[in-house]
Amino acid sequence: MTRAAATRRPGRPAGASGDRTRERILRVALDSFAKQGMAGTSVRGIARQARIRVSTLYHYFPSKEALYVEAQRRVHEQIRDLVVAALGRDIGFPELTREVVGALFDLFYENRSHLELGYRAALDGGPRLAGDAQLAERWLGFVEGTLGPAERRGEIQAIDPVHFMVTIDGLVHWHILNEPLYRRLLGRGFDDDEVRSQTREHVIQVALRTLGLD
Repeated sequence: MTRAAATRRPGRPAGASGDRTRERILRVALDSFAKQGMAGTSVRGIARQARIRVSTLYHYFPSKEALYVEAQRRVHEQIRDLVVAALGRDIGFPELTREVVGALFDLFYENRSHLELGYRAALDGGPRLAGDAQLAERWLGFVEGTLGPAERRGEIQAIDPVHFMVTIDGLVHWHILNEPLYRRLLGRGFDDDEVRSQTREHVIQVALRTLGLD
């Protein structure tokens, strides 16, 4: 055994940097929280799946709650990046709405654990974890800052930002989650490009009508 191998810290794969280990923990945790919820997920289970020791996990995250909040934050960061990228383009509000809602649909379709994590967070109920309120308030402020100026310019109809935010979130999540119903009714699911494209377009059209942009 080489000296480097003998002195390597237990639980950390050879050649893996601290950042890579942290990312692996987050990926495993996000999937576990999505499938089992907060209460059903154990730190020991996450560590085992990530191929590290529990003590190594605690080196990166002080508690299961902190890891849960970070997993949620990771999903929100991806959503925020999509929205910010769309806002940075010189396009009208109808095109902006179409791009953002379509990108959200694609993100959750391609990352089912993101979809399931949102539902698990709602189903778990009970006391909210530290950070949940801040995330919700940040998103509300973001939506208000986007819709407010457009409404004052007369580009969209007056709408409550909370209702709009929850409506779009619910539409995207529920349609993708209900793929088995599409399969039963149509005999085809979202692996069929036509079914997925039609569903995506339907969600976009509902968002446009809600804003008075149809």
